[in-house]
Amino acid sequence: MKKFAIIGGIVLLVLGIGLPILLISMGWLNEARDLAIILLAIFQLFSVTLMIILVGVLVVMVNELRNLAKEKISPKVEDVLERVKDITENAKSTTTTAKQTASYVAEGVVSPVIKAASLLAGVKAGAKSLARRQARGTLPNDHNQNN
Repeated sequence: MKKFAIIGGIVLLVLGIGLPILLISMGWLNEARDLAIILLAIFQLFSVTLMIILVGVLVVMVNELRNLAKEKISPKVEDVLERVKDITENAKSTTTTAKQTASYVAEGVVSPVIKAASLLAGVKAGAKSLARRQARGTLPNDHNQNN
């Protein structure tokens, strides 16, 4: 493999240096120039044709991606958005229900319990007050009876 690379390099070097010297020495410089111009024109035509084909393939691929996005991705995104909208509405209704339940419990259950507790505290305070007076030996009505 290495031998073929060396031989190929030598052949290209000989052709690259020897051919122009041969053409100049034989007086074919004008013909060589015209041949080079023709070869460059052919290579340029070939490269422009390849570029046009590549741009065409690129346009087709972009259109395919756009169609794929419209047909496959967009409906899935819309489905996900619908699901998120449904979940949001469910969360909103749940929040409203929880708020209403908390208000009902506060008004219907806690308020009577607070009133009962305050009444009980008042009765307890009154009972303590009466118990203290009895411990001293005087009742509020006893004072009026003695007079």
